[in-house]
Amino acid sequence: MNNIRNRIPLYTMLAAIVLFTHFATLKLQYWNGMMWLLGVVAALGYLLWLMAEANVSITEPGKGETQKDRGTCELYVFGRFLTMFSAIILETQWQTLNLSMILGLVLLAGGIAFRLNAIETLGNFYSHRVRLVEAHSVVDSGPYQWVRHPAYTGMLVAHLGFVLIFFNLYALLALCLVLLPAIVKRIRVEETALYELPGYPHYAESHKRLLPGVW
Repeated sequence: MNNIRNRIPLYTMLAAIVLFTHFATLKLQYWNGMMWLLGVVAALGYLLWLMAEANVSITEPGKGETQKDRGTCELYVFGRFLTMFSAIILETQWQTLNLSMILGLVLLAGGIAFRLNAIETLGNFYSHRVRLVEAHSVVDSGPYQWVRHPAYTGMLVAHLGFVLIFFNLYALLALCLVLLPAIVKRIRVEETALYELPGYPHYAESHKRLLPGVW
C-alpha cells in the first residue's frame, strides 16, 4: 500500500501528460496565425515541463514512506492541475494575439526555468513529498539565496503565465483560490519539518518564503 502511495505523483504526472496533450491539441486547432504559434510554444513548453517532473517522480518510490506530508502533496497537485486544465479546456477569452499573452509566455518560461533550477540545486534533497533524507542540510545557493521556497515561486509564476496565455475567469480563480492556498498550506507543513534542520531557523530569519521583501 505504501509503495502504491509513493507512486501516486508519478501516475498522476503521466496521466496529466496524456490528457494535456489531448486537450491542447483540441484547443489549438481553432487558433490561427501568431496566436496559434504562441499557443503551440506555450503548450510544448508546459508539456516538456511535465515530462521533466515525471522524471523526478520516478525516484520518489525509492525514498521510502513519510508521515510528514499530511496530504499536502495531493492537495497541491489538485490545485496545479485544476488551474492548468481550467485554462486549457475552457474557452479562452482572447481572440487575437495580445500583450497579455506575450507577457504570459515570458512568465511561463521564466517560472519553469526558476523552478527547475531550484530542483536541480536541491539535488537528492528534493522530493515531491515532505521528508528529510539522510545528511539533509540547509541549501542557500542558487535561487535559495533569494527565497526559501523557489520551486513554489516558480510554480506560481509559471501558472500565472499559463493562465494569461489561455485566459478565462475560472482558471484565474483556480490559481488564486486553490493553487495558491494549497502551496501556502504545503509550505507551512514543510517548514515544520525543515525547522528540525540545524541552521534552518537562522536561514529562515533572513529569507522570505516566496517573494523577497513580502512573504
